[in-house]
Amino acid sequence: MRIRDLGYNPGVIPTGPSNSVLDVPGVGVGQVTLPTSASTRDELDENGRPCSKKGLTVILPRPADQVHIPCHAGYHIFNGNGELTGLAAVADWGFINMPIVLTNSCSVGVCYDGAWDFMMSTQEKRGISSLQCAREYGTPLVGETADWWINSAVKETRLRSEDVTQCFSNVKTRDQGGEVLEGSYGGGAGMTCHEYKGGTGTASRIVGGEGGGKEYTVGVLVQTNYGRRRFLQIGGLPMGRIFGGPAKPRKRTEEAAPERVDGGSLLVIVMTDAPLMTHQLNRLARHATVGVAQLGRAVGMTFSGDIFLAVSTADHPVEQLRGPNSVIGKTTETYAVDAVKNESIDAYFEAVAEATEEAILNSMVGARDGMATMDGDFVEGLPVDRVKELLSKYSYPLL
Repeated sequence: MRIRDLGYNPGVIPTGPSNSVLDVPGVGVGQVTLPTSASTRDELDENGRPCSKKGLTVILPRPADQVHIPCHAGYHIFNGNGELTGLAAVADWGFINMPIVLTNSCSVGVCYDGAWDFMMSTQEKRGISSLQCAREYGTPLVGETADWWINSAVKETRLRSEDVTQCFSNVKTRDQGGEVLEGSYGGGAGMTCHEYKGGTGTASRIVGGEGGGKEYTVGVLVQTNYGRRRFLQIGGLPMGRIFGGPAKPRKRTEEAAPERVDGGSLLVIVMTDAPLMTHQLNRLARHATVGVAQLGRAVGMTFSGDIFLAVSTADHPVEQLRGPNSVIGKTTETYAVDAVKNESIDAYFEAVAEATEEAILNSMVGARDGMATMDGDFVEGLPVDRVKELLSKYSYPLL
């Protein structure tokens, strides 16, 4: 079930075939979802409620043997109390050539190591030297959100290296039969959104084909862990105020760090095959905030880590010198690239906003069963039947 099954289609731009980030050609996604600890190893607790989970999501912008080929990239930090490694390189170089991994706060290190393990394994399969590897690879991009409301035994949230290896093995493109599992799967396993169960969500849009132009795809994948219930709106309806809130009081997490838990975080990954330059991708990343705002008051609270990354998978010339007598730092070589014209870019802003809104809503609908916390509380899922009823009764007709 997704938000469109409830009668709300965010925006007017057509979606891709799977309405997911996998609609961007060549993009692959892998997910691993695990019980948080031995005490939550069963799928359901004694009350029949889903037990707490942890996990990670891997995104490869290109096929595994081509990840080292640069992709132009840009980013926006809406509020900075979080982490997405590699942004210093994005700011300086304007491109990425490493995997993207999304997980929980305490698993950043092991996922960073796992990204390097994957790249070094790929290097060995390609038969290139360590020196060539150093010239071709940059910094892994590992993002986190804090799953401490559900997984209050924070030490238990750490993943193992074999979990990360498995996730890289699970990566598939759409053509390979890949699918993004939404809600309580992958890196979003233990996350919440607007005080309901949230997690992983995705959506896509097709733009640029009118007037004889070439069509391109914009795909978004989110990891939601932010927001307060009273601000939630869907399709313009103030759902949070209708349902009432806030959620029932939390136990140990509330006592230990109430503001941190309330602040939450949000990771938005925008992928497109359109040939966009770094400054244009910075703009796309900023426009993800428009999509966030469609769900209600998006203020980027001080304890929230709201970080948005935009990546173009369009063809990119090699960055290494190729002349037979070239010397790094002394020889100047150039290349030419295609780029979307400035007067064409508005459609991409709209696509990012629409797909971000829809991906966030899909993360909540996908997690509609809720999840038991390690403290014995229960994080409710979005009441989808009630949402569908209200949308049918009060929302404006679809165009």
